Amino acid sequence: MKLLEILTKGKLENIENFLSQRMIKNMEFFKSNSPQLFQQLQKLPVDYNLVLDSKGLNIIDLKQQAMLYPVLDSCYTMVETHLEIATKPTNNPRWKMHYNDVFLDFIDEKKLPITGFAINEIIKLVRKNRGIKEYYLDPKFMPTTILYGILGGLFLEFMREEGVFFHSLLLFEENLDFFRISCYFVDYYELFKQVSQGGFYLCIQNVENRKTISNFFASKKITNNFLICELQSYVSPKLEKLITWVRQEYSANKRGWGSFEDECIGLLNTLQNKNYPFLSYPKRLNAPICVVANGPSLDFLLPFIKENAEKMIIFSCGTALKPLKDYGISVDFQIEIERIDYLKDVLEQASLGDTTLLCGNMVNPSALKIAKEAFLFLRGGSASSYLFKNSVMEFCAPFVGNAGASLAMQLGSEVLLCGLDCGYIEGLSKHAKNSYYGDEEAKIPQDAIEILGNTQKKVFADSLFLLSLQNLRESIKKLQPKMVLNLGMGAYIEGSRFVKPTDFSLKPIDKKQILQTIKNSTKNIDTFSLEQNIHDAYLFRDQVLEILGREIHSKKELFACVDRLFAFMVQVSYKKPHLGILFEGSLAHILQNLLLASLHLPYDDIFLFYTQSLEIISLSFDRMLIRYKLLLKFI
Repeated sequence: MKLLEILTKGKLENIENFLSQRMIKNMEFFKSNSPQLFQQLQKLPVDYNLVLDSKGLNIIDLKQQAMLYPVLDSCYTMVETHLEIATKPTNNPRWKMHYNDVFLDFIDEKKLPITGFAINEIIKLVRKNRGIKEYYLDPKFMPTTILYGILGGLFLEFMREEGVFFHSLLLFEENLDFFRISCYFVDYYELFKQVSQGGFYLCIQNVENRKTISNFFASKKITNNFLICELQSYVSPKLEKLITWVRQEYSANKRGWGSFEDECIGLLNTLQNKNYPFLSYPKRLNAPICVVANGPSLDFLLPFIKENAEKMIIFSCGTALKPLKDYGISVDFQIEIERIDYLKDVLEQASLGDTTLLCGNMVNPSALKIAKEAFLFLRGGSASSYLFKNSVMEFCAPFVGNAGASLAMQLGSEVLLCGLDCGYIEGLSKHAKNSYYGDEEAKIPQDAIEILGNTQKKVFADSLFLLSLQNLRESIKKLQPKMVLNLGMGAYIEGSRFVKPTDFSLKPIDKKQILQTIKNSTKNIDTFSLEQNIHDAYLFRDQVLEILGREIHSKKELFACVDRLFAFMVQVSYKKPHLGILFEGSLAHILQNLLLASLHLPYDDIFLFYTQSLEIISLSFDRMLIRYKLLLKFI
């Protein structure tokens, strides 16, 4: 019998026996699969316990000696409450739906001719197939689901027994007693089987682990990116903190996907730039490196930078150059990573002058030509950087400030961050004054969320700033400089230490010698095999189409197929990053729009729609391969 039938029709002794057997089964499951959790569950309840008496089921607060669920008509309301929660969760006011500002929309094919063509054709196709404005999902299929506390978990078992399948499930329960109570009801062995492979994240008691949240979104980057169904069972400081973290990781997840077209621009630029000297990282320099970005904090730090200019190496990042130059500060290296063709004009307006350029390999060649001295580095995350065997500098996205910080952490033992604010500071403009962007009003975008600041000022971040902050955190952890000091008023950067300019002093350095050491640490770029790269690209196309070529009849099957392909692309990007990164951005965008389009169909059998979409994807992939082949052979 099902749990609901036992609870509503069974005798008290039958209910007790059922709950006892369910607990035994769960304990055996956790003993085999999570021994640590098994040990914790054997402890006696401290805060809450299950109550079963003539009034039904309830949970008692052991410290307050009060029941959590009220009495109605001489019966506890726990079962009715959980039954209500379990009913139509995607259309239930107790649950919240989130879309991450990702919606089906036409793409400008002038900017993205191949990616845009594929997405636009799929949108046209869904309209031909009676597409509707609302999303339609089979009632027994749950998209990405996040639970903040489960208060006994009956609703979860009610849903499971009805045959609900969860695409991804992230379950937080900070109170061990609440989770222990759920073990009387939820068949966790069967629940794990009703979640897609690798999609169930169970976080009990010690829930404040941000890495778990990051991994949850990263593991199914495409399918976990837009539609999320969320339930908060109760309020607590820990859960509120978790919700903030989830919002941040969820928002950051939609950024940094790239596209085949942009990667081709980077590849073309790289092949034209390959005769410039490339940075080969020497042992750490015995000098502080000051990374200057164009955040509003820079306005307050210019006096410090000017006063200490001879005691540190100054990396100016992007549009920070003009405020620095206008203040009379001599910049040692101007860092750039942009592919854009108007970078040359920006640098000329900022008066590059004698300043040495230190650029990512994919910058527009016209910008390099105006510099009296220029060096390149291989910027991680760009397909063209992995075409060669030279060392690649990771964590350089999404902003040029990230690139400057990563370079500084690789080269120097001590790093000073100035104007790297990673957010909107309340009451201040987005950038420093007197920069390329001119006068800006102090405005915080509607989609920005509040994050932890470096000072008492409130700081807000959108998805791009969150991605930047995430990469800074990882670069400090992986590159391990001796010290990272953050002088700005923006976001708190984990691994750094906030200091005021008046709190420390710098020692004199032999700046001329250190600059020469950096400039002497260069090597030529390696060669690559034209034929092998083209062969690998065609093989990759065949493998992708083989995965997509399996019959797909339902939206549940489509979600699973996209996850399989994403897992394959991750493997390719790890083993052959040039190949994987080149194609994965456009493929991810196309697949996400395929998923979105399918949700707008008012039925679940999508076999015909999927078959037609696959023809569009295959044609688009062929166009990408032709473009890639011509590009390499042209050079």
